[in-house]
Amino acid sequence: MKHIVMRQAGVALALAALLMGGAHARTAPAADGTQAVAAKSAKAKKRAAGGGQIRFLPGSAETVKERSSRLKRECKGRVNAGACAGYTG
Repeated sequence: MKHIVMRQAGVALALAALLMGGAHARTAPAADGTQAVAAKSAKAKKRAAGGGQIRFLPGSAETVKERSSRLKRECKGRVNAGACAGYTG
């Protein structure tokens, strides 16, 4: 009984390894680079359609004076370290 189960498990593992190897062989890029050219042209089409534009959002909307007054207000009585360095009093 033990030999039957072990043999079936071995056959199943070997079959799985063969199937995985076959899947990798089918998805490998072509040697002539046709898939790379197709991918590049798809990206170029997307950029031409306007889908690839990036908008940058500004960081903080507060001015330097507003930040300084906020830190003086928030850092009263705290440890003089990190963001509160120089603003504790």
